[in-house]
Amino acid sequence: MFMQLGFLGSVGDTATVVLSRMNCDILVQSQDYLNVYDPTTLPGDLPQWLEGIPEVRAAVPLDIGVTVWQSPVDDSFRAIALMGIDLDDPAFELPELTPTVRAQLRPPGAVLIDDASNKSFGPRNGEKFTSADIGTTTDVAGSPATIKGTFEMGTGLAANGALLGSRKTFDELTPGPRGNRVSLILVSLTNPEKLDEGLHAIEQRLKSLGGPASQAVPMTLDEAMSRERGRWYFETPIGMIFGIGVVLGVVVGGVISYMVLASDVMAHLSEYATLKAIGYSNAYLVKTLLTQSTLLALLAFPPSLLLACVLYYATSHYSSIPIRMTSTWIVLVLVLTLFMCNAAGVFALRKLLKAEPASLF
Repeated sequence: MFMQLGFLGSVGDTATVVLSRMNCDILVQSQDYLNVYDPTTLPGDLPQWLEGIPEVRAAVPLDIGVTVWQSPVDDSFRAIALMGIDLDDPAFELPELTPTVRAQLRPPGAVLIDDASNKSFGPRNGEKFTSADIGTTTDVAGSPATIKGTFEMGTGLAANGALLGSRKTFDELTPGPRGNRVSLILVSLTNPEKLDEGLHAIEQRLKSLGGPASQAVPMTLDEAMSRERGRWYFETPIGMIFGIGVVLGVVVGGVISYMVLASDVMAHLSEYATLKAIGYSNAYLVKTLLTQSTLLALLAFPPSLLLACVLYYATSHYSSIPIRMTSTWIVLVLVLTLFMCNAAGVFALRKLLKAEPASLF
């Protein structure tokens, strides 16, 4: 259960790793938005129209999608996320985007690479991208791209690697024509405390524009992150697989617990029958076995928690998938374990509760 919940949690964590770094109050998406790496597009002049609203301080465009990266080590090709930002007003809160670094990103093809990108993308040291990879030039979607530095955002199940460059670089390194389009619009309000008023003003402006602009969907950043997690949990195969894995973990654990407790009941059936014959009630027998099953759950929980933490660390280290132990997982697994063991105990007692004492000897 711990492992399946850990993987399920990593799905939600990696799904929002990009959104969590966005510097905005409201996010404007296309109505055909699927996920952060497949957002479809919006009209390219929409940010200017939104900046004309009194409640809006800035509307920053962001291009994001998936392209093809050629490893500089073995020339193999890998799908990699690519983000194009306005270098004068970056969409992300990243300490690496200093004025000097942004100046280096102005030439077409200049990119930063996420240092959490998988080693299969070809870092020089064979493990992770560092400053030693600065100056490396490789092919991205048929065009040359040069690494100017690294940044720290995080990848995971949604994408194994990520690049960051200017919007012009994004157009050059993305297959197919885009025209005057933008993936997402990050809106900052003049008064972030009046979030509902700003959201309403943006909705009214989009409706008044008509055409494709009227189909754009504005939402708060928190709402966007919640929807992103929901999509990955309930609308993607990977989220469903780990969700089913949690259910199967409970079922398999319940069956094993039942086998252990049922075997114990059968081994001590004469003792239980004696207790029943001398006047002990069924409620007392149920209480006795539930106490045993509760102790079984409580004694098994600490070593399983310790082993899960070790496996979380090993999985995160070797697969580059961030898996973390949370208090929510600890409480949830403990509750499920107690329920599972106690339910198994009740099922194990069914024969004893239905039988007459004399028939048990």
